[in-house]
Amino acid sequence: MTDLTEKSYPGGRLQRPAARSTQAIFHARQVIQRHLLTMSVITVAAFVLLGSTQALRAWLAPLTMHWVDYSLATLIILGLMVAFLRFRRVPMSQMQWGWLAYLLLISTVEELAFRVFLPLYLDQFFDLRTSVIISSVIFGALHYWTLRWRLGACVFTVFGGLGFSRLLHTTDDLALVVLVHWLVTFLNTPRPPRGQTPSQG
Repeated sequence: MTDLTEKSYPGGRLQRPAARSTQAIFHARQVIQRHLLTMSVITVAAFVLLGSTQALRAWLAPLTMHWVDYSLATLIILGLMVAFLRFRRVPMSQMQWGWLAYLLLISTVEELAFRVFLPLYLDQFFDLRTSVIISSVIFGALHYWTLRWRLGACVFTVFGGLGFSRLLHTTDDLALVVLVHWLVTFLNTPRPPRGQTPSQG
């Protein structure tokens, strides 16, 4: 098979250009297969290794005590997302609604993995600050492989992970961090990959 030039498969706003069609991220199902599956495996593995949910219960306490407020906040954020998409003249198709739901799901999975289970597990071997940094570096680096993001975007994601960790340890509110992550991820990638365009947003 003849190699395809990078010009044939230019990268989107976040995705690295691909020399082969098999390297580019063309469809939402590829994101789910590569990214969600990887992050879910890490979440489960880190949870099993940690073997404790005490900190998780404490960080979920605001959600359990004020679930109505968080439900309202979720609806408000969703409404802002829809308004943003309509302003950008993006049709609210079934695929687009599914993408918004996926972004909330992956935000939840990533926060459990890289702000809760993994840093708490690493804290058995390092101090908390080092554990958070290691977890955030892994968080950013995985996007280079799972979503083929450009290196600059991955570095930005590392600092984003550090920011989410700071917010969690400042507020002790995991649900708040998930909602912020959801909103940031939406602004970063508001639309799913579309057909022959390897763009993330």
